[in-house]
Amino acid sequence: MKKHELRSEGRAVEALLILLKHLTAHARWVFVALLAFYALSGIRTIQPQEQALVLRFGRLQPQVHGPGLLVGLPDPFDKVLRFETGKDLGLSLDRWATTGMKLDDPNKVVVPDAATLEREVQESGNRRGKSIEDKQVIGNSLDPLSSGYTLTADTNVIQGRFLLRYRIEDPFRFASAGSNIEDLLGCMAYRALSQELARRKIDAALTSDRRDLAEAAAMLIRKEADRLHLGVRISGLDIRELSPPSQVLPAFEDVVNARQYAKTMHENSRQYRGETLAKSEGEAASIVHRAEGFAAGIVSDASGEASSFNAMLATYRRAPALVSHRLLRETLDTVMGQIHSRTLIPVDQSKPSLILEPSPEQAR
Repeated sequence: MKKHELRSEGRAVEALLILLKHLTAHARWVFVALLAFYALSGIRTIQPQEQALVLRFGRLQPQVHGPGLLVGLPDPFDKVLRFETGKDLGLSLDRWATTGMKLDDPNKVVVPDAATLEREVQESGNRRGKSIEDKQVIGNSLDPLSSGYTLTADTNVIQGRFLLRYRIEDPFRFASAGSNIEDLLGCMAYRALSQELARRKIDAALTSDRRDLAEAAAMLIRKEADRLHLGVRISGLDIRELSPPSQVLPAFEDVVNARQYAKTMHENSRQYRGETLAKSEGEAASIVHRAEGFAAGIVSDASGEASSFNAMLATYRRAPALVSHRLLRETLDTVMGQIHSRTLIPVDQSKPSLILEPSPEQAR
């Protein structure tokens, strides 16, 4: 009995050892498969508009990898830094954004309610040493600690929102410049904008010099980025919004509206002047043309009559009686042809009178 039990236990141990042996072999293959999968995870794909750098054991490698497959070590030995180099990137600059509502009267003091005052004092009043009474006096004025702005050449306050467009040209220099490269570009942009706005009056900055302002500021940022070797190319600076603070914006809008009205009136007067001049010149030309025609007709008639008179004069000198008789007869024919009725009174007197009544057409 004991011998049979020992034999059964031996078989059980043998089966367990065989099972453990098989399990170890499977575990080895699983480990090899996991190791191979881990090694293959070091192969990355770089997209067509991207370039990449490898951070190996914490050190940045100078080689720039273009689009395609990048073969390297798996994480955490290699870390891939990807950069979009095929398109422009945008950096929003909203520190000078206009805040608050426009006021109907720029000199009007807006006093907030007690709850708003308490909340604002709790958040920032203790830190800046302001009381509720101070906030009531200030009203809706511009807070230099929370609202960004800059000054123009005529000491006016101006605010705005901008967009800086740039493209990464050298990923290695871009990565070597620091981790907060966008903050650096933003500071450079604000400094350039402050410098250019300080050279211009607010009227010019808001209207005629708007494009020149953006181009000049972009040029300054471009020069500074090249000097610092940031590895970026500044494509341009877009002005999304540029205006005085909301507290005084209605006053500026009144000035702009007045200028627009003056411009409209000037344009209307110029148009009216052009139309009136054209009409007057046309009428004058027509009058001159009619006068010239009338003068030519008068001169022609006078010339004809003068020629006829000269011819008649020559005939009269040869036969004065004959010419006088012909002229008298022609005159009588003309006069009598215009007579409607003839009356001879009185018949019994030695010197009768002849009354001639012209026809109605000739009497008018």
